[in-house]
Amino acid sequence: MPNRPQPKLNLRILILAFVLLAAMATLGNSFWVMFKIQKQELIDNALQANQAYAERIASGVQQVLSSDQTRLQYASLIIARAINDPQQLAGEAQRLLEQDNSFNSVLITDARGTIIASAPASLGLNGQPIRNQGPLKQQQPIISNAFKSLTGHLVVFVSQPVFDAQGQYLGLVGGSIRLEQKNALQDLMDRQVRQDGAHVYLVDSTRRVLYHPYAERIGSVVAADPIVDAALSQSSTALQAQDAHGEQMLAGVAYVPSSRWGVISQQPLANIYASLEETLSKIIRGMIPLALFGLLLMWWLGARISVPLSRLAESAKRLDSPESYQRISAIATHYVESWQIRRALLLGTSLLQEKIGRLNQQAQSDALTGLANRRAMQDTLTLWRDSDKAFAIVSMDIDHFKRVNDTYGHAAGDVTLQVIANLMRQNLRSDDLACRVGGEEFMLLLPNSSLRAAADVAERLRASIEAAQIETVGHITVSLGVTLWRPGGVSLADALEKADQLLYQAKQQGRNRVVAEELSQAPA
Repeated sequence: MPNRPQPKLNLRILILAFVLLAAMATLGNSFWVMFKIQKQELIDNALQANQAYAERIASGVQQVLSSDQTRLQYASLIIARAINDPQQLAGEAQRLLEQDNSFNSVLITDARGTIIASAPASLGLNGQPIRNQGPLKQQQPIISNAFKSLTGHLVVFVSQPVFDAQGQYLGLVGGSIRLEQKNALQDLMDRQVRQDGAHVYLVDSTRRVLYHPYAERIGSVVAADPIVDAALSQSSTALQAQDAHGEQMLAGVAYVPSSRWGVISQQPLANIYASLEETLSKIIRGMIPLALFGLLLMWWLGARISVPLSRLAESAKRLDSPESYQRISAIATHYVESWQIRRALLLGTSLLQEKIGRLNQQAQSDALTGLANRRAMQDTLTLWRDSDKAFAIVSMDIDHFKRVNDTYGHAAGDVTLQVIANLMRQNLRSDDLACRVGGEEFMLLLPNSSLRAAADVAERLRASIEAAQIETVGHITVSLGVTLWRPGGVSLADALEKADQLLYQAKQQGRNRVVAEELSQAPA
């Protein structure tokens, strides 16, 4: 009506405001999607890394303690023959002390627990009763929890009973490991330095800290802490929980069975958020110039664009949807300006979809080897099963891989795993799927393959791995189990179990071989 006031907004401003709002909604949605995906990916990777780290350290601790017990067992045989020779007993105690840096002191007792020989002699322990009477009563190999020694130090005691040829108990021989002094166990833990804000510590079954990167924590008893509870639960796992100090942690834990100790590798959840915030900040800073350019462009096009711009703005709200690229491409643009906007949106859609695709790829890939991970393998198995596609399953394990890590270090072990992954890619067809499902455990899925063809692939892969020269490590071998799953037969779980059983047969038959066998196809 004539008496109505003239609107203060023109089409250019309305269009610009609409485009800005749509762009902000799109960016907000895109950042929220990226934030959620990236956050969960970082948390999952941190949990997996900490669990793997704790397992490796627990294995190392187990090896150190087993080596100590083996040396003490050998010494007990010598001591049994020289139980009445003080000079020889003193020499044997000194030999054990000087053999390596495992023990900070060594002592030998009679059946009543009186010390009859010790090293170093400067401690003056001969003639005194031992503080920890548990090994005397149990008369079996023991790795103790931490306790105060006769010299007032906080120690762990590794002992071995001494029996004569008739089986009569003569006493024990043991070595103490001072928690505050350098020794083989502490050297092992000191080498476990993390660069991602994580730290590792060791507790005994009474929750007393045996090792911690902060020396003042050694000897303290950890209060109620679900992470420590998990570490002492005789299992290996990863968890997100609040520690005894009230801080949210991403932790991996492992159990040392011979000593009933727990290994904890953990890092603050705040570190993950800090890393994520830094990444998002870089993305935002990188997008600012493009955003400013887009603002100027929209202002110039506002006077000339109506319907096409409206459609483009509407499409811009859903850049993260899979069909967004096709939808934007279908919008008609009859002039250069609208064509440029469409091109810019298509570019933004491609970059966003590429980023989301990379994040999805990371979630489906093993970080070290680039092979498919267990999640991707399960998704593929489900898809092939639902589409009634027959496929061969090859279960593969590296022979004596623990020796590689123990002899050359975990870095060489990682290189070995990467070489194996590359050889797998070279020996497989484009439709085959190579997966890493554990530390040195791999799985190959070969669709539309016969058992014989799969066995040939496995044998070719085995031979190429055996022939490969790996830097530092040299040559290694693998064992493989091969079976075939057909629709209407046994379950996927039974098929995977069968492949693992065949793998174990290969190892039992001497390793470095392929064992293939048909499945019984009766439904489970």
